[in-house]
Amino acid sequence: MTTKNQSRAYLGVFSLAMINCSAVINLRNLPAMAEYGLGMIAFYAFSVIFFLIPSALVAAELATGFPEEGGIANWVGKAMGGLWGFLAVWLQLFSNVVGFPASLAYLASIIAYAFGYPDLAKNNYYIFFVITTVTWGGTWITLRGIKFASIITNIGSIFGTLIPGIIIIALGVAWLTAGHISHTELSYSALLPTFDSPEKFVFLLNVLLGFAGLEMSAAHAQNVNNPQRDYPRAIFLSTLFIFTISLLGSLAIAVSVPKEILTLESGVIQAIEALCVKFGIPWFAKWIAWLMALGVLGWFVAWVSGPARGMLATAHTGNLPPFLQKTNTHGMPSAIIIWQGGIITLFSLIFLLIPSVTACFWILLAITAQTTLIMYILMFAAGIILKFKYPNVKRTYTVPFGRFGMIAMGVTASLACLLCYIIGFLPPEEIHFQSKTTYILLMIMGNIAVLLPPLIIVRFRQPSWKL
Repeated sequence: MTTKNQSRAYLGVFSLAMINCSAVINLRNLPAMAEYGLGMIAFYAFSVIFFLIPSALVAAELATGFPEEGGIANWVGKAMGGLWGFLAVWLQLFSNVVGFPASLAYLASIIAYAFGYPDLAKNNYYIFFVITTVTWGGTWITLRGIKFASIITNIGSIFGTLIPGIIIIALGVAWLTAGHISHTELSYSALLPTFDSPEKFVFLLNVLLGFAGLEMSAAHAQNVNNPQRDYPRAIFLSTLFIFTISLLGSLAIAVSVPKEILTLESGVIQAIEALCVKFGIPWFAKWIAWLMALGVLGWFVAWVSGPARGMLATAHTGNLPPFLQKTNTHGMPSAIIIWQGGIITLFSLIFLLIPSVTACFWILLAITAQTTLIMYILMFAAGIILKFKYPNVKRTYTVPFGRFGMIAMGVTASLACLLCYIIGFLPPEEIHFQSKTTYILLMIMGNIAVLLPPLIIVRFRQPSWKL
């Protein structure tokens, strides 16, 4: 167990913002939205207004008012009781555990392109090998402590996410200014997306998932010198980066690359390679690929540590057996992190069971998005309840318009989350599944696989688990 005299590593505003950027910005989402052309702006506008801004503002108030260790587990637990806090952090951790194989499959495709063997990105055994290797390598990095992990996260954010994102935007601008034809319609009428079938709404789920994660850094609130002052600053700095890179990056791909050549899991590097070839610098694509691989590693490390630390906080109240409550000499929840690595490896077996890499990729993403949205509904509910339950708690940052603002923002954002959760049961028309019924059953089974374990644990937990 961690000793009381153990030194604590502190994070500054920039480091915390970079953790946010690593946790949220994921260049893999850009090609999926590029397909909608200028119509993607409507999707981004909806997601920013009804999800990104509310989640950022509510998380900032909760973190500065209740900065104790645990993040969302602490907030929901104070609002609705420890069992709900446990469910919230379980969803935070396991929705990402389900999503990790999809994101690491994206990393595998990048590495394949970087080595000059793009066909490997379609090989399920290669994908599984990369997922398991990176999972346990990232686990080892995380176990070295928050200071060491934050260094990897900072490097990954700057060199592996922000710089490649800026390069993609620059290549798109260069494409247009050089007089090349745009591969998407550039007109006012194109700003309105077309919904000729219900499945067109599905990628709205992808956009919301692309903006999820700002609340995760609250688990590190105890590692910030002045959380009341520095946490909101980090939130707003990272929000600016996230929105800019996401929107402009998607637009850059839309105008410069035909959507027919892009796949869901490898689309970003395919777009970069196509642009570099057109500009006569094909060698540059491999260098960008290596940078992007570094960015995914930084993202992975950020997400391995944050939810695990939140889970540890609620575990100490007796929600997990003692062997899962152990920490190492660096203060990291070693047992939970190792257990998490095993679950990721287990979920990655889907790539050996389902032949289509793209179908596996989307199923994992959709289940991740749905379970994440349930967690956010709990967070928004906690924000409203705590506003009334602890009105006198000092909050350096508060949501505008007091209680009314919190209620309006929380209810509106929760309804948006519920809408997108329902949309998640529709298979995207771009991905061909055997039947809609099979797809819906897979989604239901995935949701049950994430939601059922905490209910079983709570049912059979023992008084001796509380330390």
